[in-house]
Amino acid sequence: MSISIFHIGLSLDHPLIPVEERPKIKKRLLDLQERMTRAGYKYEIIEASPETGLDGFKHQLETQPCDGVLIGGGVVGDEAMSYFMEQIIDATHEVVPKAKIMFYNHSVDVRTIVERWFR
Repeated sequence: MSISIFHIGLSLDHPLIPVEERPKIKKRLLDLQERMTRAGYKYEIIEASPETGLDGFKHQLETQPCDGVLIGGGVVGDEAMSYFMEQIIDATHEVVPKAKIMFYNHSVDVRTIVERWFR
């Protein structure tokens, strides 16, 4: 059984993400998902924002296995997103109370962050 990780972050069309950075971020996320999948994880990237809410995220938590939630750097690294980050944590605890909650830090490889909890 593989470990299931939901990586949640802002949608790439969110106003806080500079237009010129979006293609690089998209490629980085797709590469990350591929690397994590090759490493044996079920790794899903979920887009959300304070404006669109977390109903879709909650639905995925309710209907798919989830061992851990990694909150992306666009949320973790922006003080203006702190309430949204708290909402993500609250939703995770509400639906999947045993899921590990992790925070993306650009200076640490995602696999290292995940493996702190699961290897």
